[in-house]
Amino acid sequence: MSGDRCLPQHHIQDDPTFPHPLVVCPKTKPCGYREAMSLGNKYARLNVGGMLFFTPLQVLTRQNSLLKAMFSGKKEVFTDKEGWILIDRSGKHFNSILNYLREGTVTLPKGRQAVQELLAEAKYYRIQGLVELCQNTLQAPAELND
Repeated sequence: MSGDRCLPQHHIQDDPTFPHPLVVCPKTKPCGYREAMSLGNKYARLNVGGMLFFTPLQVLTRQNSLLKAMFSGKKEVFTDKEGWILIDRSGKHFNSILNYLREGTVTLPKGRQAVQELLAEAKYYRIQGLVELCQNTLQAPAELND
């Protein structure tokens, strides 16, 4: 599979080719980067707020961010019993986060509220360029359609 893909829970359960249904195990375990990446490939399986993403490790480690710290072994990651790396954040804007890491830019969502939500996520993941993009857009309210 190339790139990232979000798999809603209903999609996984209906797909007979998908090996595991989405089960968020209350008993998560910490593990190091190498154990978490025991997939034998260069992709990460992420569960961000119940939304599932596959994305190349190269995208996650491209910029100096929390994600780079997680996937370069500097920060502990947690997995569920199926091996999905758990990130306790909303998955609503995670695709925009990945696109920014991949391209260095992203089309911002419409509306002040959505940009503020993306800004909060960019701050959490410590993606400075995206933080600045969101802040600059919020300072120019004529560009936002509420």
